[in-house]
This record gives sequence, C-alpha cells and structure tokens, in this order.
Amino acid sequence: MTTPGVDPVALSPIDMGVPWKGISFGLATAIIWGTWPVLSRFGVQQSLLAVDVAMLRFLVSGLVLLPLVLRRGHGGLGWGRAMVLAIGAGAPYALVTILGFSYAPAGHGGLIIPSVMLTCSTLGGWLLLKDRPNGKRLTGLVIVLSGVVTIGSAGTMAGDGFSMLWLGHVLFASGGMLWAVYTIFSRKWGADPLHTTALVSVLSLALYGPVYLMMQGTALVQAPIEELLLQGIAQGLVAAVLALICYTKAVALLGAGRAALFAALVPGFSALFAYPILGEVPTTRHLLGLALVTFGMVLALGIRFGRSRTKLPPMPT
Repeated sequence: MTTPGVDPVALSPIDMGVPWKGISFGLATAIIWGTWPVLSRFGVQQSLLAVDVAMLRFLVSGLVLLPLVLRRGHGGLGWGRAMVLAIGAGAPYALVTILGFSYAPAGHGGLIIPSVMLTCSTLGGWLLLKDRPNGKRLTGLVIVLSGVVTIGSAGTMAGDGFSMLWLGHVLFASGGMLWAVYTIFSRKWGADPLHTTALVSVLSLALYGPVYLMMQGTALVQAPIEELLLQGIAQGLVAAVLALICYTKAVALLGAGRAALFAALVPGFSALFAYPILGEVPTTRHLLGLALVTFGMVLALGIRFGRSRTKLPPMPT
C-alpha cells in the first residue's frame, strides 16, 4: 500500500467493553493503506509521472521529519543499516510500485504488493531470523499466493487499457519483495518505527532528490498546483507519517493480534475505493483472488481474539 512500520510485541487484549478508540485507529490505518494504491494510480493518470509522485512523497516527508534526524542522527542504527532500510522502503520501493500503477489497476496493486511482502517476509524471517512459521501460517501463505496467481492470470485486459498488465504485476511483486527486505531487517535490528520512518524519508530525499533534478529538472513545478497538493499530502504526510501513528496506537490499544485483523482489510479497501474514484470495476477473477488473499492473510497473520503472539509486518504504503 506505508510506510515503515513496527514489529510490536504481544499485548494483552482489552477486557472491559468494546475498545472503540483502538478500533477507530485500526480502521483509519487500514483505510490509509487501502487508499494509497488508488491515489497513486490517480496521480499517474493525471499530468504527473511515477518519478514525480515518488519525489513528492519524499520531498514532503523528508522535510517534515528532517528535524528528527538532525536531532538524533542514525539513532544508534548506523548509516549502513539505515541505507538498507531506505532501499527496502524508500525511493526504490516507491518508484517500482508507483510505476506499476501505470500498467495495472490500483486494486491489483493493493492485493499483490502486501501479499508478496507478507509471503517473502515470512519466508525470509524463517531463513534469517529462525522465526519458523507454524502449519496454519504456511497454509495461509499458500492461500494468499493462490489468490495472487488468480489475479496474475487475468490476461492482458487490452480492451480496458491494460495491454501490459503483466509488467504492472511484476513491478508490484518487486515492490513487495523490497518491502520484505525492510520488514526482515527492521525486525532483526530492532529499529524504532518513528525514527526509521524519518531515516528512510530523509535518506531517500537526499539521494533521490539530486537524481530527480538531473532527470526531470523543474518539471515538477510545472504541474497543476492541485495535483501537487493532493499527492504531496497523500504521499508525504498521510501515507508516510499518519499511517504509522494510527497503526502504533491501534497496536497499543488492541494488542498485536487484534490489530493484525485490519491489515487483512487492506486489499478489500483498495478494491472498494478504486471503483468510485477510478472507475475500476472488479472482475469475477479479481473478486475471487481478493477473497482468497483476505482469508489467507487472516490465517498467515495468526489472528486470534485473545492473547496473541502475532508479530504483524508493516503493510506497504
């Protein structure tokens, strides 16, 4: 979809009453994660290119979070490790995924990116962190991948303006793999979520900004102001910063197990918002893939409604 996120420890469930405040933060997080693919595709359908949208993302978030990096430096993480995380969740991730929305529907991106991320981060965690998934999680991953294959076999859809649908899917999958790199190593290194977000945004601005200027010059300032404001706010503030705050609050109020449920809602929200905003009507194949992925995510995330040891990977935005 995101935003560098957190790897929370298990928290006890709320015992008294319905935790409406936590539910509100969880829904807000899922809506932001689900809206990000839609607004990204909307951006590249207008006068902006994928490189422009990526630049707006890190221009805004990098400047907003720069004071935090100036005050804390790398925060004990080390600049080398910070660079690895910036590759996984920074400019490379943003470029490949946003470019993918030039070739494939937002609903497909909202499904493929988190599915591939969840699968790769689970398998990578098994190999590198010795976090062996149980049978239920592995079954969930198989179901998730079957949903991705269902979407991936949709054909060229040339009549709907998606003659290179396969390329969009490849780019989405590549983005999911990059975010898995971030997920695995942020967990391995115990990275602080807010400071990691700041490091990724500032490093991406510092490294991608000069490259963008050499490639595009002042093309960005020639775009309509309403497009710049929409993408700057949506990408740089809402997706990069606000989603992290809402997600962290949801985990604190609900526990990791309950908060994981909202991640499973992301593909559905993407498809839901893509219809009125972009006019993307989901096909039967898309709906089938969506159902498989959502059900598989519930299993793979180990969602339970009591005390849980679920460790939820951050959803990509």
